Amino acid sequence: MIKRMQQSVLEDPIPKLRQITAPTLLLWGRRTVDTVLDAADYSRARESRLISFADLGHVPHEESPAESLAAVAQFLSIKLV
Repeated sequence: MIKRMQQSVLEDPIPKLRQITAPTLLLWGRRTVDTVLDAADYSRARESRLISFADLGHVPHEESPAESLAAVAQFLSIKLV
């Protein structure tokens, strides 16, 4: 697995983020140590919204499904029963 990861070439995500025109929600766990994308980069996508969770890490939707779902529902302007 380490050899496979060493073969990966990471592209700069900023040019692709600038191409996004749809409203975008980024759920960010602040315990994340991410070397590909920083939370500050979310603003590169147009009509974007960042929701960060202090106590969550790399996969907030798995770590706290209820909290993540509430954020998504609010973003989509729907009510949960």
